[in-house]
Amino acid sequence: MKRLAFIFLSILLGTAYAKADSLWIEAEATGQVGKSQIIKVIFGSYNQYRLQKIDGEFQEVKDFTCWMISPKGKYIALQFSPKETAYEASFTPAEQGVYVVLLENKQRKVEDWSKSTSKIGIAKQHYYARTSIQVGNDKTIAQESLTDLTILKDPENQPGADIILQVLLHGKPVPNATLFMRHPEMQEQKLTTDQDGKVSFHNPKPGRYFALVTLKFETPGTYKGVHYDVFREKATLTMVLN
Repeated sequence: MKRLAFIFLSILLGTAYAKADSLWIEAEATGQVGKSQIIKVIFGSYNQYRLQKIDGEFQEVKDFTCWMISPKGKYIALQFSPKETAYEASFTPAEQGVYVVLLENKQRKVEDWSKSTSKIGIAKQHYYARTSIQVGNDKTIAQESLTDLTILKDPENQPGADIILQVLLHGKPVPNATLFMRHPEMQEQKLTTDQDGKVSFHNPKPGRYFALVTLKFETPGTYKGVHYDVFREKATLTMVLN
């Protein structure tokens, strides 16, 4: 009986974790013209670095679209293959500058999250993710490289200075949004955006950082004929800082 109770609790916890999990993109921060690079799409919890398996909870969010925008603004489609805990694609830079990798998933079904850790009720959720790859020394970046909800890193950040991020919804700043900054070897930071949708933080440790923002709207609607009471937009940004 105890074993059955433990199994049932494990299932409940796994489901609750999955509803709180995020999609994010991992790639090397720098690249070279003509040299192939790997792009990974991951679903899980970054602060614990708990990754969902492709044949498990990842199935709930597998219908994502992920693409690149070249420094000159060219759209580059990415073809992904499933691995154990990530979907992987490769691309070869053809020019110098900043390549932006973007993801969105608006296909997750409506679910009852009243018993999840967030306890938000009947919900529809969209996911967005972003990272960038610097190829060579050219800082050129395409301007129209945004998803509906986006976290941007200020391109003018100087070495050693605080990192400035901005949250945009449909291209407009989002004030008073809660942004979580995570690093595997640091305590999570909880920040609030100012009137320009910006936050700043100091990165005492080098490595890959993960930023997360979630916006909740008490806006009912239907998706594929199923009613929901709450709508959420969830965006992540991954960046390698030295």
